Amino acid sequence: MEKININGLEVAIFIPKISTDKRIDFLTNANDQLQIAAFSMNSGQTIQPHMHIEQKRELFETHEIIFIQEGILIVNFYRDPDRDEIFKSIEMHQGDLIYLKGGIHGFTVGEDCKFIEIKQGPFVDGEDKIKLYEGNQ
Repeated sequence: MEKININGLEVAIFIPKISTDKRIDFLTNANDQLQIAAFSMNSGQTIQPHMHIEQKRELFETHEIIFIQEGILIVNFYRDPDRDEIFKSIEMHQGDLIYLKGGIHGFTVGEDCKFIEIKQGPFVDGEDKIKLYEGNQ
């Protein structure tokens, strides 16, 4: 697991080949907006039936998770909204997961790729993100 920090802020957690040998292994902090846990369970084991209690939560930014099903996706991180300059890149492969917590990021497909994106909703088109670096598509 690699934590990516830019300008003193943790902007992402990269978890290559997400897996565990533990029954349950929480990989994020309890105060993160999204919780990631990996499980290793045997046939016949159960998770006790439960329900989640309604709680009001205030969110001020969108966090997202990307999980690679196949191919290669490169995640590029930037420091400055005014400069189209890559600070760090992470090459993701099948089974890799990244939790994007903030900062400026973009993607380049390194090989034909299938991936899943998970983020909080609802998504408000035109209000949830700002596209930077015109011509960089």
